[in-house]
Amino acid sequence: MAHLRSNGEVARRRRVLAPRGPLHPHPEAPVTGGHPSRRWRLGAPRRSCCTAEPPEAPPESLNLVGRATVSWVVVFAGFHIYWALGGTFGFGDASTTVPPVHSATQWAYTVLVTGLFVVGAALPFALYRSWGRALPRWLLHGCAWIGGALLGLRGFSGLLDTALRRTGLMKNGLTGLTYQQILGVAHPDAYTLWSSSAIDLYFATGGVLYCLLALAHQRARPPTP
Repeated sequence: MAHLRSNGEVARRRRVLAPRGPLHPHPEAPVTGGHPSRRWRLGAPRRSCCTAEPPEAPPESLNLVGRATVSWVVVFAGFHIYWALGGTFGFGDASTTVPPVHSATQWAYTVLVTGLFVVGAALPFALYRSWGRALPRWLLHGCAWIGGALLGLRGFSGLLDTALRRTGLMKNGLTGLTYQQILGVAHPDAYTLWSSSAIDLYFATGGVLYCLLALAHQRARPPTP
C-alpha cells in the first residue's frame, strides 16, 4: 500500500508541476474534436501552409553578363549625352557629333532610334533582375537577340568598312560614302580614324554582350510559380 501510495503521489506531483498553457497543455488533455485526419494536440508545433518561399536567385553566369551589359549601357548613354550637349571627345576632326535633322524622315528616324535606345537600356535590367519575371520570357529573349544583332551589325560592319578603306580594297568602303560625307573632313587624321574604329568596336562589344545575355537567360531555369 505504501508503494502504491508513493507512486500515486509521484504522478500527482508530475501533473501539478507540468507547465500548462496553450503551448504546454495538461498531460492528460484530450485530443480536440473534428475529423481524425485533422486532429492535433494542443501545444504541437504548427506548420504554416502559406509561408512564401524566397525568390530563386538567378545563376551566377546570368548575373555576371547582366552586370557587364548594364555597365556597357551606362557608358554608352553617358557618351551620347555628352555628345548631345556639344562634346567632341572621341570624334577627332569631325565637324559635328549630332547629325542635323531637317526632314520628316530624319525626325522619324531619330524618334525610332531614341525608342530603341530606351528599350535597349532597360532590357539588361529586366533580364537579370527579379522584376523582369513579370514580362514574358519570349519577349525578353526576342528583344535581346534583336538588340544584339543590330549592335553587332553596326559595329562589325563599321570595322569592316574601315579595313576595306585602309587596305585600298574598296576606296569608299561598304557604304560607298567618302570621308567627307561621313566625318565632314576629306582627309581625317589618325586620331579621327582611330576614334571612329573605337566607336565601331564598342558597338560590336555591345552586340556580343546582348547576345550572351539572351543566351544566359534562355539557359537559366525559369522560376517555379
